[in-house]
Amino acid sequence: MVQAYEEEKDARIKERILSVKLHLVDGKSEKKVSKMLNKGYSTIKLWVGKYKKEGLNGLRDKPRSGRPRKAEKGKIKQILEDQPQKYGIQEEYWTMRTFKIALQEQGIEYKKSRLYELVHELGYNLVKPRPTNVQAKKDMWDDFKIGRRGSLLSRRE
Repeated sequence: MVQAYEEEKDARIKERILSVKLHLVDGKSEKKVSKMLNKGYSTIKLWVGKYKKEGLNGLRDKPRSGRPRKAEKGKIKQILEDQPQKYGIQEEYWTMRTFKIALQEQGIEYKKSRLYELVHELGYNLVKPRPTNVQAKKDMWDDFKIGRRGSLLSRRE
């Protein structure tokens, strides 16, 4: 048990192992262990019981259920990869507003802030295309993009 305590990295599990060791190996009462570790008596009793029943694995946290996802990430990613026109949206690219509308039509409801998180988790960034001036001279624009016209900043003389 001492070796398990030393090898354990999770502080919560170490505390549980210590409480079991103090009670079972060192022979201290559960009440005394609870006072030493500043834990409730019932908590120490629970940990000791779990250890007796399941061993060291009984002291580890079990997976907790949580609220199920509203939609699988794969479905959301598929919608992002599709064109907005497929969902009846007359736009050339996705915006958060149009993306939220498309999800709502699929029966998926998310807050806007969570949608931003999901988009980033899936490896996407929101990039808005920059419009070009139709009156701009194309050869000058190409030169500017390449950098032959110099810096946008100029020196004062």
